Amino acid sequence: MYAPIKNYAFIDGTNLHLTYEYLDWKLDYNKLRNHLSKIHNVTKAYYFIGFLRQNQRIYNDLKIWGYSLKFREVSPRDTEYIICHKCGQIYEAGTSKYKCDCDADIVLQIMSDVNNFNKAVLITSDGDFDHVVENLIRTNKLKLVLAPCKKGCSNLLLRVARGRIGFIDELRAELEKI
Repeated sequence: MYAPIKNYAFIDGTNLHLTYEYLDWKLDYNKLRNHLSKIHNVTKAYYFIGFLRQNQRIYNDLKIWGYSLKFREVSPRDTEYIICHKCGQIYEAGTSKYKCDCDADIVLQIMSDVNNFNKAVLITSDGDFDHVVENLIRTNKLKLVLAPCKKGCSNLLLRVARGRIGFIDELRAELEKI
């Protein structure tokens, strides 16, 4: 009997959101979820994000579109300006007044679910995921790293992914919110 493919997506929501805020185009998260299902056979898509009460409508939409939300407590930023660690660009903290680091939560979820999925799709451009990507490759569990943007992607992540990497910004025509 044939067992259906069950791939899981693990999405660094803050990384994804801030990238598109910086690029100044709106990502359609419903289209992204459909893309993950149709192209990558993703049956479960974890979306890791900081919780802010004022964003409840956004969280509701993400749930409706099929994301499994994983919340992390946020803390206020102390600086007026933020320097993007990907491109060195300085931008005003007014676009992001809170900090939320979900990296450890994402890695823990991947390792907890590793026997429940066939392959993982990791959505991030953060080089902090180098060891988990290496581990997923070694165990034949990585389908793809899907970075939000090629320009801002960590060189470390590019290197460890060994060609198993794609870029959401190259799918703009398909995934942009109209």
